Amino acid sequence: MPTSQLRQLFAVNRAEELGYDVWKQFVLPPFYEELSVGNTKKPKVIIGGRGCGKTMLLRYLSHESTFSREREKIPESALSHIGIYWRADTQFASLMQRRGTEDDIWESAFRHLTALVLGTEVLRSLESIASSSIGVFEKTDDINSLNFQRLGAFSNQLPPQYLTLRNYLEDELAVFESWVNDVRSIEKPRFLPGADFVSRLVSLVLEQVPKLKNAVFFVYVDEYENLAVYQQRIINTWLKHSEPPLIFNFAMKRNGFKTRATEGEESLSDIHDFRDIDLENFDLGSDFPVFAAEILLLRLQLANTQLQEIRAELLRDISKMEERKSQAYQDSVLSAVRYIFPSLSHQQLAEEALNDSLLRKRLEQRIQDALTRRSAKSEASDFFLQDKFPQASLVAPALISRPSLQIADIKKQFRLLLSGEENKFTGTTDWIHNNFVGCFLQLYDGLVRPCPLYSGFSTFCYMARGNLRHLLELSFRALARSEDAGNAIGTVDVSMQAEAARQTSADLLAEIRSFGAQGNNLYAFVLRLGSLFLLSQQQLSQSEPERTHFSIQGGRSEMGEEETTFLNEAIKWSVLFEEKGTKKKSATDPEGTEYVLNPIYAPYFHISYRKRRKLDLSPQEASTLIIGSYASVRQLLGDFQRRWGVESPNDPLPLFAHLSEQED
Repeated sequence: MPTSQLRQLFAVNRAEELGYDVWKQFVLPPFYEELSVGNTKKPKVIIGGRGCGKTMLLRYLSHESTFSREREKIPESALSHIGIYWRADTQFASLMQRRGTEDDIWESAFRHLTALVLGTEVLRSLESIASSSIGVFEKTDDINSLNFQRLGAFSNQLPPQYLTLRNYLEDELAVFESWVNDVRSIEKPRFLPGADFVSRLVSLVLEQVPKLKNAVFFVYVDEYENLAVYQQRIINTWLKHSEPPLIFNFAMKRNGFKTRATEGEESLSDIHDFRDIDLENFDLGSDFPVFAAEILLLRLQLANTQLQEIRAELLRDISKMEERKSQAYQDSVLSAVRYIFPSLSHQQLAEEALNDSLLRKRLEQRIQDALTRRSAKSEASDFFLQDKFPQASLVAPALISRPSLQIADIKKQFRLLLSGEENKFTGTTDWIHNNFVGCFLQLYDGLVRPCPLYSGFSTFCYMARGNLRHLLELSFRALARSEDAGNAIGTVDVSMQAEAARQTSADLLAEIRSFGAQGNNLYAFVLRLGSLFLLSQQQLSQSEPERTHFSIQGGRSEMGEEETTFLNEAIKWSVLFEEKGTKKKSATDPEGTEYVLNPIYAPYFHISYRKRRKLDLSPQEASTLIIGSYASVRQLLGDFQRRWGVESPNDPLPLFAHLSEQED
């Protein structure tokens, strides 16, 4: 298989790059049955972060995919749901306000825009149906016999024939765009009344095509959060008053509502007005890895690789969902992708570290330094146990660095471990389990070589955290590195996976700058927070290893409006994930909110991708990270450095020079 073919297939990791007909590439997600497509007429608000698959889903639900020419058999039930996809040009939509023009003019202009765009899409959906295998029209050009003369009530300029009407709407869109871009010089066009026009157009279609008499058109507005407040208010009104044969829905990032108001006195209400569908609210532990594995295998199959085939028709058939849930099927799928992206167990990671002369020497030195600080007479060699328990040796420096533990007791626990007796390394105290990842990451600190902890399909899924775009990016980068090394498609070396993870993490971190109006501030914040977590990881004792999330003492109520708005923006763009607190140090502690740094950034900062320990920040500390000056952030990091006893012989913050980037 040509390298370029694989690169081209995996480089396309956004739905926008696949076109509107995504039938061949789509895999029904585990939650698809919950959408009740065609079975319910209640509008839907689809929520999810960037890259979680919103656009892919909406394009699958659109007429181009439902009535795809690639689809050999289309059931008549497909006519109960004719999807109309509309992704508003957000830059253009933002032009439609102020600029010396009255608000009511812009409101009418926005309705006109939707009439032109959605009216054109309704007509194009008839072309999709006519050219498909469903048999609504005997010949493709039968749609030209449709008569739209009664639309003349809106404007006598509207032509009555199908093709001329579609061309007219497209041309009028160009005229309208010219007016918006030069609103002071060009004469205002005559506006059409938005949803009323589209509804009338749909009714005329249903009246003239018997096989479509029970059809329902579902409009899906993508990237709703980018619309202006008055535009959201108009869309909210149409959603609230939706009824067959025209139902409005929209998709947005979290915290995407700028307003829930409508043009009437009522506001949108969950449950009563719409069903809330959260695409990130399914099991990240079991559902996502299988779903992601299916997508990867399908992509590889479409690229004509010789790896295990997957039944593409199974992935698109709603009646086969139960088969895909069977343990045998899921084990087979996961086995196939784990063969491509293998990982090392903690035992294997430790063994490889001790077999590496540089890493073993580093570990010995760390153990000896810890013993010297404790003025202990023991030797580093006392903590290696003939390499039978390499994980125990790796966590030894942290244990020795804890004043609360006696050196003699640590050596005793080593002897008990070696003899197979009850011990604190593997018993209920579980020193190995609680400390290995943090200590392993410390061992790789400052090295140019990639850290193998960030390899393996399961790890890729964990770092992607339900984000399909990130999963595909990690996979593509790893496969590309393997191919560049001259390897055939097959098992990708662990070190190549780890380097791909580091490269992907760095690139996605840089991408934060493009995240809306707050992009640069979000980027600076992630650098600050990641640096703080990395500083925590430098604690010699690893008393609180794997810090990757934080809480704010007293909660958001203690924060100012600017900080609260910023946190909402960070959650909207999935820079942070907001979760209900799960761990309390005492029964009297209140349950609060925890903010988890997106784990895709973990390889860049060389921190854990797992959610393990929490850092409690005061409102003042949180505010400094969010809106503080460069100097105040460096002071804050210096305070934590001293608090945690992190040694630094020269510059007090040698690891965090990259923080100066935020001043650029």
